[in-house]
Amino acid sequence: MKKILVICFMIFMLSALWSDFSGMNNGTRSLGMGNAYSALAEGVESLYYNPAGTAGLDDKVMGLSYQNHYGISDLLNLNMTAAIPWKQNVYGMAIQQVNLLDVYYEDIFYLNMSRSIKLSSGSLNLGINGKYFLVSGNEAEVSLDTPYDIDIGAVYMNKGFHLAYSSRNLARLGGDKDEMGSSQLIGIAFKWQDLLNLTSDYEITENESFFRLGIELWFYDTFAPRLGFDDEYLTMGFGLKSNWWEFNFGLKTHEELGTTYRFGMTLKYKEK
Repeated sequence: MKKILVICFMIFMLSALWSDFSGMNNGTRSLGMGNAYSALAEGVESLYYNPAGTAGLDDKVMGLSYQNHYGISDLLNLNMTAAIPWKQNVYGMAIQQVNLLDVYYEDIFYLNMSRSIKLSSGSLNLGINGKYFLVSGNEAEVSLDTPYDIDIGAVYMNKGFHLAYSSRNLARLGGDKDEMGSSQLIGIAFKWQDLLNLTSDYEITENESFFRLGIELWFYDTFAPRLGFDDEYLTMGFGLKSNWWEFNFGLKTHEELGTTYRFGMTLKYKEK
């Protein structure tokens, strides 16, 4: 009986946290930087924030990220990403998965395409995501009128200055379909050499808006501590990398629910 009550409580909390899919595992490096990631345009996990962010990838990349969400031990929350540069474009795919004791599932499947265009004053990255949402399980209370959606985005880059715009869930823009809405993201990033990254995002949804900040400092291009603010919540993390792998850790604090932890591993294959 006690276990049943615990499961019911978990499902109730999940319905509140995940009905708009905003609590999904969006990658580990980004969490340490306050989820202010739309303008940085680095790494395959950037497709979750701005589909144009993958356009700068030169290597074949595959990543896996695990999230412990507020200490819920029976909740499996995984993120899997991959990207391949081919000719002038970069093609990516990703899966976000939530599994609660095999009775509650939420998944998002992504197909991503991006391209970088050289300009006289910098470059312009353009990208698009096609998405499919799946909610299932006997206890699932979230239903979607439209299981498909689209994200579009752009990143303008000139030296160390990045300016980004992303529109997510376009099929729900201006509508009142199910419990998931659209959002608009405006991002700015400053990169100083390959040492310091400063990022900020302003997200506008149909009901509220969020401001995010992040900072990342690399030492010897090997180790980086990170700090951020996701709206009013503190985030932090670190990264370790070599030429062919990268390990990341991030956490986000919540004064009532506790702490969310993420661990991520990325593998890179460089063409000779």
